[in-house]
Amino acid sequence: MKKLAFLASLPLMLGAASAYAIPASYGTATHDTTAWQELADAPNGDSYGVSWTTDGGASWGRNDLTVGQTVQFKFNVHKQNVGTHYADLMKAWIDWDQNGVFDASDEIAYGEHKLTDFEPVLGSWKAPTNPDFSFFSSEYTLTNADVGDFWLRAIVTCSHSITNMYGGTWNDQWKTEYTGSYEDRMTPTGHYYQGETEEWKISVHSVPEPTTFALLGLGLVGLVARKRAK
Repeated sequence: MKKLAFLASLPLMLGAASAYAIPASYGTATHDTTAWQELADAPNGDSYGVSWTTDGGASWGRNDLTVGQTVQFKFNVHKQNVGTHYADLMKAWIDWDQNGVFDASDEIAYGEHKLTDFEPVLGSWKAPTNPDFSFFSSEYTLTNADVGDFWLRAIVTCSHSITNMYGGTWNDQWKTEYTGSYEDRMTPTGHYYQGETEEWKISVHSVPEPTTFALLGLGLVGLVARKRAK
């Protein structure tokens, strides 16, 4: 599992990762292998799959957000092997109400990648024809009510991991009992066998007051930065 607490800079993030671990109230999502799907932007050499944009998709990154911006989240998935399961699945949540759990209302994105729609030949250890694909959230315009820190969790897994969680068999993956309900059955916690989970702490700031700029002009940049790092 990739656990990230995104701070103002990479050195701070690496130095304080344990201090900013996701609270235990959110539970855990675990996996055994990324052999068939992982969250990663492989074409761009990025081992992480979650990113967001505030300029309509012209650029994607992981910067802090500000009230007034419109944000959209992207979830990049990479496959090393095709597999023989029904589909790859991705789902993501943000705890917008900051109640310490991922509720059904916190879902921001869901997607299915049905293997036979993209791969001419299936195989457990076969290199995929289409190894990289993405899913997107809707756009969210941030208001003053959104100021604060929010946790995001994204999970990518396979359909067999879902049927296995519910006591189903391998062949159940193709039954309408499951094909019509994978989104509802995919929860933010549990053991998924295949796939990967990423967690990000996202900060939304209010629009700086004019006095803030005055303080920065007086040479208090270091003081402000240290306060934010606590």
